[in-house]
Amino acid sequence: MNTRFATLTSRLAVALALSLTLFACGGGGGGGGGGFLPEPGDDDVTWFLSLALLDANGDPTSTVTSTTPATLQVKVNRTRASGTPIADAVVTATTTLGVFSPDTGTGLTNSEGVATLQLDTDGTLGAGTVTVTADAPAGTVTETISFQIVPAALRLGYFQDGTFFPGEIGIEPASDLVADGSAQLLVAIVDEDGLRVDSEESIRISSECLVTDRATLDPGSPITTTTGQINVTYTAVGCTGEDSLTATLEGGSGEAIGVISVAEPVARSLRFVSATPETIVLKGTGGAAGGGAGRQESSTVVFQVVDDRDNPLGGVRVNFALTTDIGGLQLSPSSAVSDASGEVRVTVSSGNIPTPVRVAASIVVDGRTLSTVSSVLVVSTGLPDQDSISLSVQGGFVVAQGFTVDGVRKTLTVRMADKFNNPVPDGTAAIFTTEYGSIEPSCSTTSGACSVTWTSSEPRTPTFEGADRIVRINDPETYGSCPSHNGRPNGRNGGFPCPDDLGPVRGGRSRVLVYAVGEESFIDRNGNGIMDRDERNLFANLTEAFIDHNEDGRFNPVTDCDDSRNSLACISGFEETFVDFNSDGRFNFNDTNSFTNEGPAVYNGLLCPLEGDGVWCSRELVNVRAQTVLILSADPDWEMILVNNRTRGVVDGTNESDVFTVYVSDIFNNRPPAGSSISVSATGECTVAVPEGAVTVPASAAPGAFGFRLETDGEGGDGNINVTLTPTGGAPFAKTFACRSSPPADECDFSPRPEGCD
Repeated sequence: MNTRFATLTSRLAVALALSLTLFACGGGGGGGGGGFLPEPGDDDVTWFLSLALLDANGDPTSTVTSTTPATLQVKVNRTRASGTPIADAVVTATTTLGVFSPDTGTGLTNSEGVATLQLDTDGTLGAGTVTVTADAPAGTVTETISFQIVPAALRLGYFQDGTFFPGEIGIEPASDLVADGSAQLLVAIVDEDGLRVDSEESIRISSECLVTDRATLDPGSPITTTTGQINVTYTAVGCTGEDSLTATLEGGSGEAIGVISVAEPVARSLRFVSATPETIVLKGTGGAAGGGAGRQESSTVVFQVVDDRDNPLGGVRVNFALTTDIGGLQLSPSSAVSDASGEVRVTVSSGNIPTPVRVAASIVVDGRTLSTVSSVLVVSTGLPDQDSISLSVQGGFVVAQGFTVDGVRKTLTVRMADKFNNPVPDGTAAIFTTEYGSIEPSCSTTSGACSVTWTSSEPRTPTFEGADRIVRINDPETYGSCPSHNGRPNGRNGGFPCPDDLGPVRGGRSRVLVYAVGEESFIDRNGNGIMDRDERNLFANLTEAFIDHNEDGRFNPVTDCDDSRNSLACISGFEETFVDFNSDGRFNFNDTNSFTNEGPAVYNGLLCPLEGDGVWCSRELVNVRAQTVLILSADPDWEMILVNNRTRGVVDGTNESDVFTVYVSDIFNNRPPAGSSISVSATGECTVAVPEGAVTVPASAAPGAFGFRLETDGEGGDGNINVTLTPTGGAPFAKTFACRSSPPADECDFSPRPEGCD
């Protein structure tokens, strides 16, 4: 590529020869010399300086630009302008604007008394003055000349096959862009001679789509170049139709324009986005039924249209259809036009029959139909059914020091699902009550679950009857016998933990009840989601909900308590309470047809079809329920015993020929809290064979003491076995048992006798 400096050099050489007579004159008198330096003794000779600024053609100029520097010619004559030229004179030039090339601003006159310097711009525009000095024999002489630096007369356009097209932006490809496509923009910067410049210039490109962020440039505008050429990538990101581009030269008047045409995007795919909620309830059963605000009878289903670059596409009509309309399922609208985010919405409204359903969405592209379906929507009662409710306790069932310390907390979580085992709607209410301590009264579900906090406090024993009948392991009046060993209090100090349930009057066990409005469970033999006539006997009938203090599965205040065993059960269940669902003031077994008050009980729930309501089933609801037990540990009242597994006798120590079990419990025969650690060590001549390492108490709600296996051996002497319980949340409790071991057998006692035995 030709540069402006190469061109200027050749042109300035010609200009120098043509313009030796063009000068701005000044200076002092004196003369002589004939083109040579003054003869010795001519100290009074002065010089005359003549200055001229020339353009590239050798013509006088007063203007300098970034592309057209000027040549400063300095002519030195003896005494006057017409005097003898002074050769080999050193001239020094300074300027108030721009720069000299070379940077020193000095020159040496040739045989014709002429020195040349190049004056260039430094990027600053305005008017300036050049001052030239030379040291003549008679003293320094000075001359000045004025000039101005103005913007270069640069032009913008583009080159194609060596031809420059002024005022136009080159666009490749020249054809229309596809939606969200890219093109190359080409812009060249040329000087007055049509040559690319090599000065640093900046170009700014703008358009409506660029301003509104529907198109981008890479690199971004403004773009700086020192080669006289820029190459930039234009990408449409949502821009369609014609986009008029303008390229402008910063700090100059150059401009170029171009037009890019972007094709309209074409739908290439349809995708499912969401369905909210994913479960809706039967028509007419929404709202607050079941105690929750989340029971909705309709769901909003969202789809999205995208183009071939996977970008959202608006303005496309989408048609909708249901995979089934059983029970009166409906959707609205039947079609919709996608918005700016490419999304369309359709509402599905439930009917009166439970069913899974999907929404099919379709679009037509180039005569072809593209379709997709939503995830499965479930139409159900949205109510919990009895076999889908559960209650759990975080961190195990035993409340560390729950019987002795107030404020110990446990988190309980209820989980509920409907007949189809889908989580109940958010906001479904669950109600709690507890036998002992205190509990938060209710919670509302999220994703089918919610939690409450139980806190240890009074009461911890029955209010009226039964407190004196609670079994204590050290009380012969309440502790009859243990089926697993022969230990009985019989007035002895201490107690005898037993792995068995010691009867219905249990201490430190608090039942917790949770209930919610729901429906009974049934077996759906034909899988149609409703209770059919042929299934009328395939359900689990529910009484009204009650809290079962004595854990016998019966509401004791309404049972017969004639014999002694039932007498204890009645005592332990005397304070049981029920939830009066129908507000009639009495406990209902629901064992008869609620419509006729005779005959067998019928299924209760919204899955009873309309034609069956009052005939073989009922759409009346019930309380579904779940119960668990919290064990209020009586820490620090621990007791520990050792039982010989062969004799089932309580013993004071071990021997290595038998297997033993260590039982540990609190005073009410309740196990330690889950996670409690039990360590076993031996002293003297005994060693511990089993267990190997510490024992961890697992989580369990079963009544009875906790036990673990113990085996010892040794070298024939006696010793002790130390057992230490470190209960969760409590202080350690330790007990020591004796240990006897047998000496190792003599090898000579074996048959056949080894060699060397006498």
